[in-house]
Amino acid sequence: MRPYQLVGVHWMVGLYENGLNGILGDEMGLGKTIQTIALLAHLKEKDVNGPFLVVGPLSCLQNWHNEFAKWAPSLKALIYHGSKDERARLRGAFRRRGDQRDIPVMITSYEIIIRDISFLKTLQWKFIIIDEGHRLKNMNCRLLRELKVLGKDGNRLLLTGTPLQNNLTELWSLLNFLLPDIFDDLDSFQAWFDFDFSKENTEERVLQGELQHSVVTKLHQILRPFLLRRLKQDVELEIPSKKEYILFAALTEWQQVMYKDILDRNLVDSTGKGVKLNNLLMQLRKCCNHPYLFEWPLDSNGNEALDEVLVKASGKMLLLDRLMKRLMDEGDHKVLIFSQMTRMLDILEEYCTLRKLKYRRLDGAVSAEDRISAMKEFQADGADIDVFLLSTRAG
Repeated sequence: MRPYQLVGVHWMVGLYENGLNGILGDEMGLGKTIQTIALLAHLKEKDVNGPFLVVGPLSCLQNWHNEFAKWAPSLKALIYHGSKDERARLRGAFRRRGDQRDIPVMITSYEIIIRDISFLKTLQWKFIIIDEGHRLKNMNCRLLRELKVLGKDGNRLLLTGTPLQNNLTELWSLLNFLLPDIFDDLDSFQAWFDFDFSKENTEERVLQGELQHSVVTKLHQILRPFLLRRLKQDVELEIPSKKEYILFAALTEWQQVMYKDILDRNLVDSTGKGVKLNNLLMQLRKCCNHPYLFEWPLDSNGNEALDEVLVKASGKMLLLDRLMKRLMDEGDHKVLIFSQMTRMLDILEEYCTLRKLKYRRLDGAVSAEDRISAMKEFQADGADIDVFLLSTRAG
């Protein structure tokens, strides 16, 4: 482990020994996972045998399992997910292990926490790790309530690469989760700071911005002892800094005409029938992505056409095509393409087929097993998968 990671482990051990919860907020890429595994391995060496619970997005479960096997093979971990029958079998296996000495770590998703809370709350969790802990920012979300029930007798650690925000309700949620004995009552909290959350977003709140700034500053000060955040530029000089480029793609002539028709509400399909244009901004977004999101042209056989028009119809596709050609010519590049629209992923799939690019796809409709398989294929040494298409909401 690197020196700053050892510092992180010592910090978490200190929190545990003092009965405190915390947030490991290191920037993405600094090894929050390995630091957490090292913490649990240390606890097991000290005869704290679990059970330990790791909760995270579905897409991260297998990675957690792989990292436990890689860095702490003696710390056996079980992925608790799958169908209702599969989870029932896993529950039986976990119960039969009694004090969980054989498999002390359970890895599961946010959704399963809510679905199987009646079983999970019967276990006396010694430590609960919440990956991407910034998802607990909504103080009224059910996930937050259930995790508080599970972790009432053990320690809690949030992992997040996202800096603390200045939103008061989000800060309250974190404080309530990390320090429930102190911040256990919203009414008392509001009285303490003379602040009403129900008015936070009203004009009155804007006029009293100075008060809000004062409260936020106090909350950050309260959280500071329970938060460890390091940036790559501060601790890992060997890692190159991330480079971000914003590329502008002009609309094609087809898109320009369509854009104007949407604004004028005159858009028609190939039969001359008017297209319903509810949610105008969404229709404009679709237009900027690709005209095929409204209607896919058919070939002479009545099938969806797959030809160069797929690329030439969209400014973004023309730009992507140029980028992909350069990246593939250079070789040794793996490309991730994200979209908020799964129908746009359909178009990108056809583009990959047209350009003979080998790809895998991950969206909300892909099962956990297929997700794991696709990620393994893409990450494998010598894999010939060029592109991974991902929905931003796949979880």
